Amino acid sequence: MEQIWVLGLLFFCSIFSADSLESYPKDCSVILKDNPSAPSGQYVIQPGDSPALVVNCEMRSDAGWTVIQRNSKGSPITWSESWTTYQYGFGDILGDHWIGLEYIHLLTDQRSYKLRIEFYDSSNILKYAEYDSFYVESVSDMYRIRLGSYEGTAGDQMTKAETNLLLDNTRFTTKDKDNDRGNGNCASNRGGGWWYGCCADGYLNVEEPFWKNLNVARVLMMILPVKC
Repeated sequence: MEQIWVLGLLFFCSIFSADSLESYPKDCSVILKDNPSAPSGQYVIQPGDSPALVVNCEMRSDAGWTVIQRNSKGSPITWSESWTTYQYGFGDILGDHWIGLEYIHLLTDQRSYKLRIEFYDSSNILKYAEYDSFYVESVSDMYRIRLGSYEGTAGDQMTKAETNLLLDNTRFTTKDKDNDRGNGNCASNRGGGWWYGCCADGYLNVEEPFWKNLNVARVLMMILPVKC
């Protein structure tokens, strides 16, 4: 299937420049703070130094999570995309999508965030992995990921101590830009684009998202500001 860009992103980018846009909330948490009854769904946000973006917001009690990725087994998108495509995002905002490394960097650069990954199996049973800090460096450092401490029920496949499987502090790799620590290109071998390290026990931007010891039917990645 031909790539489908994140709905709404090109519309805002093509009609307005970042300088001419009115000010939008910086993330979904601001939307919920301003309107505690706001439902989950699509909203326009504008992180610092970014054009306006259409994103999914998961509104849960007092937490407005900004979704950065959604994927499902047998996804209609292949995830085998180029560096530039991963940089600026792709997919269907109403379904499986990746909002883009550049926008994840701009989001996490404006304040401190944590990352929550939710995994659902074919029976819709939830398991999760949460990291109490999450930051993605700029393109000059190949969008290196920085993660804090893990807690959850899914198992830690990103910061565990095994040297060859540690994903924290790794750069992002795609089929046309190899930044991993393994022999060969993990994105070419495993598919998709990810912080592969030495190819890893968890990689979620592929047609069949993988997390060791889980049967993943669908996955959701989202971020929330950390309260000081």
